[in-house]
Amino acid sequence: MSASVFSGLSFARRDGQIEISYPVRIHEFARVVALARAHGVAVRQSADETWVLSYSAAEGVYPHTLKSFFAELNDLPPPYPPFDPAGFVPGDPLVSCIVVVNENLPFVREQLLPSLLANTRKYPIEVVVVCNGSVLYDPGLESLRGIRSEWGVVSKAYNAGVRASRGRYLAFFHDDCIVCDPLWIEKCLQRLGRGAHAVAGEYREINNIAGVGMLKLPVAKCVPLVVSRADFEEAGGYNEYHYIGYEDLDFTLALASRGKKLVGTDLRIQHFHGMSSTLKYNSVPGLQELYAFTALPRYSIMQRFKEFWSGGMRIEGVDYLQVAMDAQLLHVLSRYRDFLGGTGNTAYAQAEAALQRGIAAVCSLAPDAALARFREIDRRAWDALDGAG
Repeated sequence: MSASVFSGLSFARRDGQIEISYPVRIHEFARVVALARAHGVAVRQSADETWVLSYSAAEGVYPHTLKSFFAELNDLPPPYPPFDPAGFVPGDPLVSCIVVVNENLPFVREQLLPSLLANTRKYPIEVVVVCNGSVLYDPGLESLRGIRSEWGVVSKAYNAGVRASRGRYLAFFHDDCIVCDPLWIEKCLQRLGRGAHAVAGEYREINNIAGVGMLKLPVAKCVPLVVSRADFEEAGGYNEYHYIGYEDLDFTLALASRGKKLVGTDLRIQHFHGMSSTLKYNSVPGLQELYAFTALPRYSIMQRFKEFWSGGMRIEGVDYLQVAMDAQLLHVLSRYRDFLGGTGNTAYAQAEAALQRGIAAVCSLAPDAALARFREIDRRAWDALDGAG
């Protein structure tokens, strides 16, 4: 891995001890010392711009003490009690929580699932964990519904989760968030009961594409996105053309173009923005386990994702990562051309043309072929990284 915000970071279990090497660029040693003393954690300063944490692993695979230490260090709420599979009582669920996991299953088990259990006790829910990465489904989650889906394809994974679910309402979750709101279901169902067709805990907006400014394009993110099964099916589910990125924009527009009302609501959710991507493209020893402890603040994860994005995935001078993303965005604009241009706004058509020109300028492949080429490159890159690990 090239020099980055994660350089010097590592996790290891040796001789009954957990040892973590941590860059001072993320957290200065002086701040760490007082917190470590309060939590009974041993730390020492190293000569290579890192500090080193040591803790006995006798307390368990993921000691609560370390979770608490890192939660306080990173200004997060205290960790929830460990996940107890018996907490999800089988029955007729009102809400199906669908969690798509690539390489981040330890975080899901240690952080997301405990937070879901703690904040949904008033409602019958089910959890469907869809693994679309190389990590095998965790047998410790036997009380949940676990399925596998095609490697890396988020849109297919969400749809597979819906097919395996039974609830009247669907709540889609990224695998890098923690629920901190005991009223999240009430808030979402109230909005649905007052005329909304989908409720998002996080909205983003796209207002510039390929240098063309335009009316805001809303993107409902799955942290969570709550929708009735009937409205999901009417919208056709997630468009499986997409590989990574823009499946959420596509689904947002699928609902909007059918006259469905999408709204945001204020939910207390901790979203870490990029855990799965940084796991897929980093060789940091033990990064999965570091995430399970919430050992890294959100800003450092986002910074590492930006570092990766700026580097791209270049083969023979072509950044296929950027081309693939542009191809998917072009697909969305083409698919909803009539809807987006229905008010006489020409900006979307201009953006569509600009994307086509941009792809043609750097790549000899047509957009669809370029996306397929990126999928090949992406899988090979992961296989090489996984083999090296």
